[in-house]
Amino acid sequence: MTGREPRIGIVGSGIAGLRAADALLKCRVDARIDIFGEEAHRTYNRPGLTKRTYPLPDPPGPSLAEDLRIDAAENKALTWRLGTRVDTADLREKVLHLSTGETFAYDTLVIAAGVRPRTSSERTDACAVHAHRTLRGLDDAQHIHDGLRAGKRATIVGSGFVACELASLAVEYGCEVVMLETLRHGPFEGILGEDISTALRKWVTQNGVKFLTGVSAAELLCDRTATPPGGADGPEAEHPDPSAGRSLYIEAIGSVPNVEWLQGNGLDLSDGVRVDAHMRVPGCEDVFAAGDIARYPDPWAAGGLTRMEFWKNAIDTGRLAGRSVASSLGYESRSSRIGYFPSIATEVFGLRIQIAGSPKLSDSMEIVRGDLDRPDQGVLITFQREDVMVGVVYMDRGARFHSLYIELLQSLRTH
Repeated sequence: MTGREPRIGIVGSGIAGLRAADALLKCRVDARIDIFGEEAHRTYNRPGLTKRTYPLPDPPGPSLAEDLRIDAAENKALTWRLGTRVDTADLREKVLHLSTGETFAYDTLVIAAGVRPRTSSERTDACAVHAHRTLRGLDDAQHIHDGLRAGKRATIVGSGFVACELASLAVEYGCEVVMLETLRHGPFEGILGEDISTALRKWVTQNGVKFLTGVSAAELLCDRTATPPGGADGPEAEHPDPSAGRSLYIEAIGSVPNVEWLQGNGLDLSDGVRVDAHMRVPGCEDVFAAGDIARYPDPWAAGGLTRMEFWKNAIDTGRLAGRSVASSLGYESRSSRIGYFPSIATEVFGLRIQIAGSPKLSDSMEIVRGDLDRPDQGVLITFQREDVMVGVVYMDRGARFHSLYIELLQSLRTH
């Protein structure tokens, strides 16, 4: 470096970008830090977008943004460039080309651009005949909450975390809800398997949601006039098209890493941005990545790579990336290797669902306590691979088996 302060560019104003900046400031790095965010809002609590209802303020105001904003310490070394998209990057020349027409020359880059919702129009096996809304950010969430608060009927496509939380939220607002899932038997099947997914589908329907799968769901997606057939989907065939005339149509069918702006730089962008255990991009000494977009060595699968889209992962990898940047600039920092312990929790119609480890790596499962037919009464499940525990799931409306769950977590961490 020359005598001037180094310039650090952080692309992404979400929690991963913020925590990377926090780590740099805590390491007392003498540098200029610019955070670029496509949204006009400062960092906010994204999980909170679907966790609870928000009553209409009186007088009306930006309550959602205010409630969810994450306070960050102001620092003269830190500049927020909100409402500014990074269109392209030249990693060789260390230059970012911005949506404003400006360029930004950096010395070190942190990629924390996250992901965006996948849409039906991006899938060759799906239809997109409905005007739909995805939950990409705070403005989308405001629109959805306004619609649900008004009691609009809702059709939700998908059965993952966001879809289930939205369904639970919509019912709490007093809306009639239909969920459509063309590829799975029920919620979280890709992570937890068919048996648990089927049990969760029953739980969702018991709480007032019409849940259509397979052919029934596909026909409603592709033809508003279709009536669900009988057969595998059973009683839904008795109902006319439940999506007809609905005011709110929401898609929550997964996500796509925001990597297009990095193309042409020789990076592995096959599933996000590949990094090493210190969040550094291979072959680019001054480029790091963190959060949902980062694909790093999986501590749970020797030789494998993983990309996690969980809030805690974004926080942890953001901090690690910031410390690694500080270390690369010659500052003392705890730049340890990634040792992330995967865990996530959600609540669907009052049912608390806690998932730890990597159940999807398993080849068998065991119900340790409880009954899948009564998840609200508590059910504790372990997942094994070659007789070694790799995951734990605990579902309950109370805390009946919480102590045992904690014991299993401690055992899981030592494997």
